[in-house]
Amino acid sequence: MIKKEFVELYCTRHNIEEKQGQKDIENFLDTLKYALTIDKNLIFRNFGSFEVRKTKERVVVDPKNISKKIDVKSRKYVKFKISRTFENKLAD
Repeated sequence: MIKKEFVELYCTRHNIEEKQGQKDIENFLDTLKYALTIDKNLIFRNFGSFEVRKTKERVVVDPKNISKKIDVKSRKYVKFKISRTFENKLAD
């Protein structure tokens, strides 16, 4: 499902216009991003948790020139872990 389809589903489920649904989804995603910049963990009970993690700096081999080494800087990424309750609901 892509974002547009998700917005349409949200709008039909809550009987609202598509513009308002788009605005609601964007506000939620912006708030989610902002919350993860403030704190590295965000937990939704019975849904899952988001955690900001960081990769280590490392040296990798250039795929075009095997003899050349490339230094890769560390970067941040978001890890999502589903809760057991939600996972059990999906399994049913």
